Amino acid sequence: MTGNWLQSARCALAASLLLAPMLCVAESGFGSNSATARVRITVVVLPVFRVLQVTPTAEGYDYRVWTNMKSIVLGGHEYRFARVGDNTLRVPTAPGDTWVVHGL
Repeated sequence: MTGNWLQSARCALAASLLLAPMLCVAESGFGSNSATARVRITVVVLPVFRVLQVTPTAEGYDYRVWTNMKSIVLGGHEYRFARVGDNTLRVPTAPGDTWVVHGL
């Protein structure tokens, strides 16, 4: 029973494709010596930020990062880089009597 239903669905699909208008049609013309066309290519590059190494220092932490952006925003503070690629990001630690609560 399943085979008959599948066969009829295939026949209906084939018939509808034959009756559908052609999506792309090309035709030649007499006396035409030139042709023009426009092609637009759009490339979307997603932002990348990777932490490669973390080194604790006396003032905070040094993060060796790789990014394809000129600047990033962490915790509401913008960090700018001189170039795209491998950079060092210095983040100072909070004073000892500061409490940070996450998830509020």
